[in-house]
Amino acid sequence: MLFHNDNVPAHTSHDAMVAVHECGFELLSQPPSDFQLSRDLNESLHGRAFVDNKTVIMAINQRIEEQDQNFFCERITALQQRWEKCVDLRRNYVLK
Repeated sequence: MLFHNDNVPAHTSHDAMVAVHECGFELLSQPPSDFQLSRDLNESLHGRAFVDNKTVIMAINQRIEEQDQNFFCERITALQQRWEKCVDLRRNYVLK
């Protein structure tokens, strides 16, 4: 069984890694993630100044709400294809 680690501290702590290995999971290093949503958000927020976290959250929510269903479907499909490539190459995967 493969385990997707998104590199947050709770998932990379010593105790978490011991549990992953004890459960028999194979850890994928640097797995493809975020189905390219982050790139779109970064581009839409680039160069903008925000006075507080609330306005950042509002801007992100607005950008997400502006997208149609196809936007998300395309990115999830791309994520699936990248994951399959990663698994087929046994972790020797580079996003190009």
